[in-house]
Amino acid sequence: MPNSPADQHQPLDRLLRRSAYLAAVFALVVAALLMWDFSKRQAKTPLDSRQFLALKSQLAKQPRSDELKETIRRMDLDLRQRYFRQRRFAEIGAWLLFITAIVFFVTAKWAASHHRKLPMPQPQGAPPDYDEQLAHGGRRAIAALVVALSLLAVVLGLTIRSDLPPVEQHLAAAPPATTTPAAQPATAAPAAPATTAVANTNAPSTETDLTKQWPRFRGPGGRGVAPYSDVPIQWNASTGQNILWKTPVPLPGNNSPVVCGDRIFLSGADEEKREVYCFDAASGKLLWQKQVPGTPQSTAEPPEVSPDTGFAAPTMATDGRLAFAIFANGDVAAFDYSGNLVWSRSLGIPKSTYGHAASLLVFQNLLLVPFDQGAVKDKLSKLLALDTATGKTVWEAHRDVPCSWPTPILIDVQGKTQVITAADPWVIAYDARDGHEVWRAKCLRQDVGPSPTFANGVVYAANEFPGLAAIRADGQGDVTKTHILWKGEEGLPDTASPLATDKYVLLLSSAGTLTAYDAKTGDMLWQEDFDSAFNSSPSLCGNRIYLFGTEGKCWVIEPNPDECKIVAESDLAEDCVTSPAFQPGRMYIRGRENLYCIASP
Repeated sequence: MPNSPADQHQPLDRLLRRSAYLAAVFALVVAALLMWDFSKRQAKTPLDSRQFLALKSQLAKQPRSDELKETIRRMDLDLRQRYFRQRRFAEIGAWLLFITAIVFFVTAKWAASHHRKLPMPQPQGAPPDYDEQLAHGGRRAIAALVVALSLLAVVLGLTIRSDLPPVEQHLAAAPPATTTPAAQPATAAPAAPATTAVANTNAPSTETDLTKQWPRFRGPGGRGVAPYSDVPIQWNASTGQNILWKTPVPLPGNNSPVVCGDRIFLSGADEEKREVYCFDAASGKLLWQKQVPGTPQSTAEPPEVSPDTGFAAPTMATDGRLAFAIFANGDVAAFDYSGNLVWSRSLGIPKSTYGHAASLLVFQNLLLVPFDQGAVKDKLSKLLALDTATGKTVWEAHRDVPCSWPTPILIDVQGKTQVITAADPWVIAYDARDGHEVWRAKCLRQDVGPSPTFANGVVYAANEFPGLAAIRADGQGDVTKTHILWKGEEGLPDTASPLATDKYVLLLSSAGTLTAYDAKTGDMLWQEDFDSAFNSSPSLCGNRIYLFGTEGKCWVIEPNPDECKIVAESDLAEDCVTSPAFQPGRMYIRGRENLYCIASP
């Protein structure tokens, strides 16, 4: 008897039902794996592990323990590897779940449409053998579906088990949770009424005057050197000794004070908003507090940051007329001294493991913005020069480096101004006028946090790996083999930037060791251990060096070739990870919650 139409549909029905069942089972397995992976996550960032934080606290108490340092390094690498495997696992698992869900719904709906009672047909001639055709095609379709899902499962399994690249590449790649939007054009803002409109009577009128101010991170030139000798060397925040004033800062931030005339500028931010503050240098009064607008992309989701950086790590900069700020989400803004927003723009959320922390600097009419991010293969890193008046891009130098955190410095070489940058593995000098590369030296590795410095024609770049390099700054092209004068391997810093003079180069490690090198020969002169951890960079004021520990203690020393002479110890009475700003007779320092002015009565 010939096959009826109902019989002819049975092989296709079986094919569709089996495909739907297979897709449903696979989707449930993927969903279970994703739930299991989510349940294992204990921290928002890989370095928030309780065990890791406990080891860091133990290191602060035992800073010379090599065994403990090695344990921390191994755990650091392991935590980062696990973190990025989990993020990749979640991304691929989500796609698998989405694809199998579509397969399930399509095949289930198709099966339902075929599985219905058909009217009894009239007898007819023998049709082609549909059983054989559908059975043969059904077997091939199921086999193809099984192979496709199996391949997806293999890819997922390989992703889970594969070894990651070296740790420096993991640190350079941000989690794929946030899509980097395209840079937004600068937008001029209408003048807004200031909270307290106060004229800046002491603002400098020429570029030369800025050398007497503290207009950027670590002061003029970014070297952490002040010419004054009348700043107090001792104070006590608890008793008020030599504390001229103390003012709360509304939002948290790890940026340092910027001082110009009678104005002090700071920024603060949290997950929801970003603000700029202007304080009166004489009294500490908050003159105005302004919120920085964002774009829909930059404010859609807060960027991933670590507690060591936060949402407002970069130090502001000023040209004497405008104050500039940048935040972890890539928003940049300019305010005049009365608090009016002049322009703002979004550079896109940077792909940075710890969060963007490089600070701004000004050259003539250009605002220089270091924006290293992602891995080398991502080709995202760049150095931007924005017009200070409008925020529009004047030039842009693309950089073949991963994400980094140093702030560039400006140096004068044979009458031309160079921008000196540092990142794995290069120290690169650019012409400040147009951004073309002048020279580069290969001497760094892994995460680079300390900013370079300069003295007597020599650039000094240091990092925990591989060490300190002294580079003559008058070269062209790749000067790795010709212009590196000497290298150092002791007392290497993780965060604090080096301090250099004509005689000494000083390095301050996070664990609390101050190391002095002879600037000409590279010979290590001495080492001094302090009972504190350090993130703040050492600063030279007159012939004395100020060292602020993370718990707020400060040591003032006078270096010489033979020893580290400690001349005073003081206490800020709150945590401190920022670097001080100096003016005649005064020092300004930001603690965890307050801005301080330290001066003799």
